[in-house]
Amino acid sequence: MFHGLGQHKEQWEPTLEKLFTLHSEGSNLPRLREAWALDWQSHGEAAVLNEEALKDDPKSAPLDLWASATAGFLKSDLVAGHKLVGVGYSSGTVGLSIIMVEPSMMDEETWNTSHEEIQPFFDMYANAVKRRRDVWASKEAALNYFMGRFPWNSWDPRIVAVFSEHALKPSQDKDGNACVVGKCIAIHEACAFQVNLKNTWDAVEQLSKLSQLVPIHVVYGENVDLMPQVIRDCVIKRLGTAASITTIPDVGHTIMQERPDVVATTISKILNHNQD
Repeated sequence: MFHGLGQHKEQWEPTLEKLFTLHSEGSNLPRLREAWALDWQSHGEAAVLNEEALKDDPKSAPLDLWASATAGFLKSDLVAGHKLVGVGYSSGTVGLSIIMVEPSMMDEETWNTSHEEIQPFFDMYANAVKRRRDVWASKEAALNYFMGRFPWNSWDPRIVAVFSEHALKPSQDKDGNACVVGKCIAIHEACAFQVNLKNTWDAVEQLSKLSQLVPIHVVYGENVDLMPQVIRDCVIKRLGTAASITTIPDVGHTIMQERPDVVATTISKILNHNQD
């Protein structure tokens, strides 16, 4: 499982709870041994562990480094002999994916021909991140803040709770008082699109090859909001023939945060379809 930009591995927990319930003993669905979720090195608890290496350099943890770490994990004894399914959300689909939920990737041609359409989406996101509040007195204060403000108040309450618990770390404010701040440094999130452009191009090239060898499934939210239509069109075009394309109604790019149970049900249907 691979999370999106500005998120963390624990955001998969509500989806996984639903998924394992669906595939529990006694059901006719394929059994699930376990689930592994991997933090991007600049996100979540990984950002805390890598704090000294990251500093304020947005280039210190590119997506291809995450992909390299993933490759090392997949070659390890931890999953030797296991039947694995990669599930990525948003930027996580660039790292690795067989089931792609709202993929945010494109090829170089799409960027060159449509960057004037795409860039405003990137700028809007980056500016929002830079202006966003990032210091609270406690995790409880942060949770109360999130519950009353967009976009967090549109999320499933379980996701907001998980975010408040796992996306923040203890720190001190400018006056030396105890507080909590985001684990993912704002500059890493705000600059991620530009820093990782070539990685997304490379990922699409690999996707085109991979789709000829294994089934690739795509899940989209119905509403086109944070990712422009031209990026969606690029993914579908470069896939060639997708094993399936599912559109979830009444939700957009933040489908993972707003509809974790629906994401779980969709993944379950795909796993059941591919169990042979």
